[in-house]
Amino acid sequence: MISPAEAMVLIRRHAVKPKIKIARLGECLGAVLAADIRAPFPMPVADNSAMDGFVIRSKDAGLASVKNSVRLKIIGTLKAGDSKQVHLVSGTACRIMTGAFMPQGGDCVIAKEDAVIVGNHLIVKHSVCEGQHIRRRGEETRKGQKLLTQGVILHPARIGILATFGYARVPVYCKPKVAVLATGSELVTPGKKLSRGKIYDSNSWMVCAALERMGIDPSRVLTLRDDRGKVKKAILDVLRESDYLLLLGGVSVGDYDVVKDALKQSGVKTIFWKVSQKPGKPLFLGRKYKKVVFGLPGNPAAVFTCFYEYVYPALRQTMGFVRPGLEEETVKVSGRVLPDSKRCLFLKAKMEVRSSWRLPKARILSHQGSHMLSSLAEADGFLKVPASGNSAPNKKGFQMDFLPYEVDGEKDVK
Repeated sequence: MISPAEAMVLIRRHAVKPKIKIARLGECLGAVLAADIRAPFPMPVADNSAMDGFVIRSKDAGLASVKNSVRLKIIGTLKAGDSKQVHLVSGTACRIMTGAFMPQGGDCVIAKEDAVIVGNHLIVKHSVCEGQHIRRRGEETRKGQKLLTQGVILHPARIGILATFGYARVPVYCKPKVAVLATGSELVTPGKKLSRGKIYDSNSWMVCAALERMGIDPSRVLTLRDDRGKVKKAILDVLRESDYLLLLGGVSVGDYDVVKDALKQSGVKTIFWKVSQKPGKPLFLGRKYKKVVFGLPGNPAAVFTCFYEYVYPALRQTMGFVRPGLEEETVKVSGRVLPDSKRCLFLKAKMEVRSSWRLPKARILSHQGSHMLSSLAEADGFLKVPASGNSAPNKKGFQMDFLPYEVDGEKDVK
């Protein structure tokens, strides 16, 4: 049996290596960028108007004032997207819209609300300065400047940047192909009638929902009875087409826990089996060629814990995330904690934050049993309680690590 830290080292070492693909922009939301992206041209690409108004030559306005106004002839209109050429000469002005390129000779813009129009002439009654209300070529971005760094997550604003610079396709890290196989002769699909001794299969639905939240559409989802031959066949079939296989249940030491034998007969090499933690002790990690197999215990809370503590970071490492695991936060424990002398505990907890507190607090929830799911509906993370050895129980207010799994958005990896 190994520690959770030792398990994570082995998982990082054996995770499927990231692969790169060139993806269409519409497929990139939430993906990790696989290369630096640079600006193919400056932004703005040319001097353009920052406002609706009139473009003039600043020297034509001179020292214009209410008593000494300047009269300029309006010779045309420029709109955003116009490609026509306009040349301003002395005594002329041009109507211009926001974003339209500056005409040759024009070097300042008078805002529409400040303009006085008489017939086909602009009357300038105030002094102006060169560059007024003009966006200069390259003032935001230089040609060749780095726009996005390899490893960032492509959220909507970054996709907007890529589109702004004409990128229709970009290199991103591929999402792995993940298959889910739940075992147990007692399992029944939700919606069907339960007979005596049967339970509804919650594990595969829960894990598939977690995968979909990561943007991963499971390649296969199967539920099988505790039949060693059928489980072995399913393992071999699934591994031909998947990067990861997640086995739910059947990895303990019961007489009908057939998964470990089926894995051995399928040629899956054991990396480790059993981790000194609660819940989730009978966790299995194996490998066949370049395919990775996780065997998760059958109890629902153990499945959930092992998924987020071990499977989640492995999948995200394959997806190119630099910091793939749950990000630990230091919290104060609002109740008394009784650690286990030999095993690390992952307790379902609810974080509470107040502006007057230096640290957030974690409230340990009831119903901590590995077979109990109800407290997970309220929890937003795990309180990680290291094995205590021979030390005394922790007092109220003790500081510990909290692993939030219920996140609304992703943080940057760099």
